[in-house]
Amino acid sequence: MNITLVYRGRYLVRQALELETLAALIRGAGHGVSLVYDPDLFGVTDNVLQFPALARRLSSPERIARKILARKPDAVLFSVLPATFGALSETARLVKAKSGVPIIFLGLFPSLAAEEVMKVEAVDLVMEGEAEPALPPLLDVIAKGGFGDSARMEAVTNLLFRCGGGLFRTEKAPPVDLDSLPPPDKNLFSPYVSQKSSYAAMVSRGCPFSCSFCEETCMKALYGPGYFRRKSVESVMEELLAGKRESGFKEVIFKDSYLTGDEAWLSSLMGRFKNEIGVPFKCFATITGFDDKTARLLKQGGCYCVEFGLQTWNEGIRKNVLNRRETNIDARMVFEICSKIGLAYDIDHMFGLPGETEADHRKGLEEYRKLRGVNRVKVHSLVYLPKAPISAHAPESIALAGAGQGGPCDFYDPASLPENQRALVRGWAALYKLLPLLPEGLAGRLSLRPLVPGRIPRPAMAAFMGLAALKTGDLRFLVYLKNYPALILKVLAERLGNA
Repeated sequence: MNITLVYRGRYLVRQALELETLAALIRGAGHGVSLVYDPDLFGVTDNVLQFPALARRLSSPERIARKILARKPDAVLFSVLPATFGALSETARLVKAKSGVPIIFLGLFPSLAAEEVMKVEAVDLVMEGEAEPALPPLLDVIAKGGFGDSARMEAVTNLLFRCGGGLFRTEKAPPVDLDSLPPPDKNLFSPYVSQKSSYAAMVSRGCPFSCSFCEETCMKALYGPGYFRRKSVESVMEELLAGKRESGFKEVIFKDSYLTGDEAWLSSLMGRFKNEIGVPFKCFATITGFDDKTARLLKQGGCYCVEFGLQTWNEGIRKNVLNRRETNIDARMVFEICSKIGLAYDIDHMFGLPGETEADHRKGLEEYRKLRGVNRVKVHSLVYLPKAPISAHAPESIALAGAGQGGPCDFYDPASLPENQRALVRGWAALYKLLPLLPEGLAGRLSLRPLVPGRIPRPAMAAFMGLAALKTGDLRFLVYLKNYPALILKVLAERLGNA
């Protein structure tokens, strides 16, 4: 069979990387596979530049549907984010109107809001949770003409489909053994994504913590505490060595939520990574459990930057709303550990948290100005995911707007915030981003007029962030400097060619 995967959004997220594994799994089952990819350039999921009007000119459900139909698929699998549910639902409707092929929704949003997704008539079924255990047997059912036969469909795990005028949910498979999966197909997103400058790896799933806003917490609720697991060091190295032979990458980014925590595993990985891969890498870690030994292991392995999720300097909100354990003292100690050994670090800061005030934004600025060694303060907007525990704290205006129901919002999009907060948050976010460039006195003066930085045009802000990255020696910026303009040219050329 010919299977078409569909994905809309930026590449460097878990859902895109998981599609690479699914593509390899589909080929291993004897089927052909291709990807229809919409990078959502300048759209809501673009973490560099957002120009909604231009994004609509570059992409539409109609264009995506035409690409899908041109592949003449036997089945279409859509990987759907909360921000892309609306557009991909319309795309599915257009495909269904022209073709009777099975349409399957999977990924983050369908896993967390399966019943909501099944309200879309064009969607035949949802894969809830991990797709790997269900996909090969499901494709076998389709290939043998059994799609729609409830008796045969019921034997496939992790599905929600229509049956007898209602919905039928099949048995949940346990979390997949990550070492049993085939190596990811790193050519799937070509020519939009190249692995030559940077290789994106995902070597675990889940997280041992339960932050109230996080997708990992939502997914854990489907599976229980056993959801968090890692690949063996041997499996990780097999993938990286194969990737290095094929593309000769110059840098690696581990996109796992939590690379640290297991000292023996990390020590083994760092030793082999340094000796056998020998390129710089970036990873993510938590403040809780991070110590001097962990920092030194990362540094010795070649880590040039580690990213921590702090989200806010308001300890009450962090503990009672976000369900985070670390204190401000813990955070300062960890940042100082990194600074002392010369390990650069990024800090994630989130706006739009329930109960926050402008005093919290000002507190954040004061704290960030004191830090040594910080590479970037990366700002995000809170998004209420379906079934996320933080929804219990959502303001009434957010809840009434349908929190977590697939609206066009993303972590990089201030439109997810209450309208009366957006201008102020945009100003404080700009101020945080500009900190590496601002003299002490100017930062203080701008904090008294926080709306001013928010009025900086987006292209100018992108240029300022580039200057800040050059000042701090941010290797990730160099990757974006090479890849993002190339993506723009690719999308524009494709759009003009199909005008």
